[in-house]
Amino acid sequence: MRGALNYIEIANKIFFIPGEKDGRYPFSNSLFIDDDIKVLIDTGMGHKLAAELAKEKKIDLVLISHGHEDHTACNYLFKDAKICCHKLDAPAVRSVAKLKELYGSPPGTELEKSLDSYLRDFFGLKDSRVDLEFENSHVFDLGSIKLNVIHTPGHSAGHCCFSVPSEHLVFLADIDLSTFGPWYGCMDSDVDRFITSIGNIKALDFEVAIPSHKPITYGRETINKKLDVYLNKIFEREKKLTDFLNKERTVPEIVLQAFIYQEFPEPKGIYEHFEKIMIEKHLERLVRKNLVTRTNSGFKLL
Repeated sequence: MRGALNYIEIANKIFFIPGEKDGRYPFSNSLFIDDDIKVLIDTGMGHKLAAELAKEKKIDLVLISHGHEDHTACNYLFKDAKICCHKLDAPAVRSVAKLKELYGSPPGTELEKSLDSYLRDFFGLKDSRVDLEFENSHVFDLGSIKLNVIHTPGHSAGHCCFSVPSEHLVFLADIDLSTFGPWYGCMDSDVDRFITSIGNIKALDFEVAIPSHKPITYGRETINKKLDVYLNKIFEREKKLTDFLNKERTVPEIVLQAFIYQEFPEPKGIYEHFEKIMIEKHLERLVRKNLVTRTNSGFKLL
């Protein structure tokens, strides 16, 4: 039932918990492992569902895939659990102010005020404890289940997926197989590393993939096809961008084309800002590849 806490068993002791609105942003899906050590991956399911879960289950470890608001918003409800995340994203989990820095909002501007209101008022986002900082290949021994950390940077510097090798299962987090495609609108996002991370996940043997914002995908061939479609969004965006650079264009002109968002949701100013960051990352990448050149006022195809 939508709006009610739902444990969907996908393997022995492993449960998928859909977030509100089926995990679509501003919510996210979670994974619950009911072993000797009880683990929850991500707390962005929605405050009502997270409060119910915190009351029903004694969670020992909360593993955070990365430090964005839709994955950490309900950390505060799990008072007796250890909060764990990759060391590179720990600062953003600990500090809303640090997360705002990573979103590139200049201090004291209307954009910064708007983003602050969005995070604190809309999400109710709070500074969070981080009790354990992990790195790539860390293994959590939960009893009968071993949970492996796979560092997959690109979406954020410390973004991680989590695998249960015995079940050929992976929690993909924000390698989310969405039709929107990869999102890299933070200052610590990296398009090239995102491409590499998707390739690294494809190279592994998974039969069950759990994305943060979409339903579970079953079957290695289907997972890899969806990863290909997801990855190709990056190159489709670059094709639109390079076509538009047939003459000199400024960054504001490019942003108005909304090559990534197609149209800007509300609050529009924030999403235009994210579009600008992502477009600038594409431009930097194209300049490095000697496909685009900087001009006095903008960029142009070589």
